[in-house]
Amino acid sequence: MIKTIAANMCLALPLASGAAGAADHSAAPVAASKGALLKAIVLNMGGEGASVVNARYNRYFRQHSAAAGVSAIIEAGKFFINGYAIPATAHDFLRQTPAGYLVNQVPWLTYDAATKSWKGGYKAQGAAAQYEAAALAVATGIVAGLEVRLYDTDHDGYTDLVDVDFLEGLIVSRITTASDGSYRLDRGDIDVAKKTAGEGAVFDGKHFTGDSGEVIKASNFDPSLSKGDIALFWYGAGGWVVKRARQVEGVFVDGADHVSYTIGGAAYGDAMRFSRDNLFISNRPGEFANAHKYFGFNNNREGWAVSLWLAPTTDAATPGAPVGMTSGEHGHAFLVKAIAIARTRLAGVVASRDGSDVSATRNWVTPQAYKMLQAAIARANSVADANSAGPQADYQVYLLYLNLKGSAADIGARYAGFNYTGFDNEIRKGVAVY
Repeated sequence: MIKTIAANMCLALPLASGAAGAADHSAAPVAASKGALLKAIVLNMGGEGASVVNARYNRYFRQHSAAAGVSAIIEAGKFFINGYAIPATAHDFLRQTPAGYLVNQVPWLTYDAATKSWKGGYKAQGAAAQYEAAALAVATGIVAGLEVRLYDTDHDGYTDLVDVDFLEGLIVSRITTASDGSYRLDRGDIDVAKKTAGEGAVFDGKHFTGDSGEVIKASNFDPSLSKGDIALFWYGAGGWVVKRARQVEGVFVDGADHVSYTIGGAAYGDAMRFSRDNLFISNRPGEFANAHKYFGFNNNREGWAVSLWLAPTTDAATPGAPVGMTSGEHGHAFLVKAIAIARTRLAGVVASRDGSDVSATRNWVTPQAYKMLQAAIARANSVADANSAGPQADYQVYLLYLNLKGSAADIGARYAGFNYTGFDNEIRKGVAVY
């Protein structure tokens, strides 16, 4: 029987009274308690709404309207994202954050003085004529799988403060410590010099590249993090914060990209638009699941476990967003099996220009298709020979899958620019009669 497993605890930072500026992110922490937690909403997960202004949350606001209540909280300067308040008014915005209100160093609320127009919402993607609408779009731009917490600070039974941690995912390849005790993270990389034709973007994000400059104070760093873990990061009042995601280990049973993933006896719904841009594409849940299902690694007889990593939440009944999937210590074994399958597929055909020289009892592919899979196998084998596990092995499994299956059916591959017809789709029957 499928059951749902929940995450543990929230990663909230102390709230800050200031707003995020383009250059100065300093803010004084709020001394008083946040008050009573009325509701922790894990957006669009389980029975929760897609945004905090959903009518199902009307009862938590004095106005008996979530939309009106959230607007009032913004106007009071008490809607916090990563510890920074959305500026209460247009005047406050121009005074506090004239270059833009930032979420994880990215503008989410901007003003164009030339056109006297506002942009607000997820990465400032929505246009608005008035500040109030743009600011509300920021509050409703929080993506699925993240938690929005409603607090009552004056003990009247209604929400008067909203707190959100806008978390993003990365994979840990290297951890270094500076002389001052601060930390640097490197998410790792693929040798781009060896990329083949048709191979798209390994990453979409630009954080924690090793030379991107993020510094993490010792107090903001999770010492339990290790190489190969998936972590969550955000920019708070005290700078960059990095915490280990919640790890769920077990045999991968089944899954569908952007729908859900089942590990052991538990199913976890996916979260659209949750940022996994700083993970290898092969370790994003949908892409990982696609590759493993293609090779038949789900429900594997050996019992080789994988890890699904989740964003933590306050309520133990509702899990947060799936951040990524990794094969860990079994990555090398999965890769060896994928190489064997690819070699068998290659051995089952011959290379031919048009099949006229191939018996009707044999299959053929073009020389180009043959050489592409041959090259993919050779590259994957070099990683296997180096006994690489974890993300490097996962990436080669993913490339073999794309080389064989093609990229058209993989949403992430299409958007990332991978362009493989797929060896499977190239196979033809010969026409020669001997």
